[in-house]
Amino acid sequence: MKSTNLSRLLVGNVATLIFLLILAVIVIYLMVGDVNRMQEATTNYGYYLNAIYLIDNIARTYFFSCFLLMVYLVYINKQYSKWSVRLFYFVGLSVLAYYAFAGAYIDYVFKHLEPEYINNYQRLVHCLYTGPLHWIIIGYFFTPRILKDAQKLQEEQELTV
Repeated sequence: MKSTNLSRLLVGNVATLIFLLILAVIVIYLMVGDVNRMQEATTNYGYYLNAIYLIDNIARTYFFSCFLLMVYLVYINKQYSKWSVRLFYFVGLSVLAYYAFAGAYIDYVFKHLEPEYINNYQRLVHCLYTGPLHWIIIGYFFTPRILKDAQKLQEEQELTV
C-alpha cells in the first residue's frame, strides 16, 4: 500500500518536474533570441522593439511563476501558509512596479527613437503595456478562489490542532 502511494507521488513529481523543465527551456530560448536580436539590431527601433520583447518575456515569466507558486502553496502543498496571502500582496505591488517602470521606459524610448520610426511607437507602447496583462488578469481571476481555499486549509488545520 505504501509503495503504491510512493510511486504515485514520484510519478506526479517527475511529470511536474518535466513540465517545468520544458517550460524553462522555452522561456530561456525566447529570452536568448530577444537578446541576440537586440545585438543584431541596426536601428534604435529594432533595438528597443527587441528590448521590449525581452521585458515582456521576463514579466510574463515572473507573473506566471508567482501565480504558479500560489497554486503550489495551496493545492499541492496542502498546508496553510501565510505566504500565499503575502504573495498575493507582493504580486499586486509587482504589477504597480511593472507599470511604473513601463511608463518610464516608454518615455525613454520615445526620446531616443528615430523620427522615421515614430509611426511605430504605438506598437511599442501596446506591446509593453499589454504583454503580461493576460497573466495578470488570469491570475487575479483565480486568486479569490485560491485565497478562499487557503482559508479553508487554515480552518481545517486549526480544527485538527
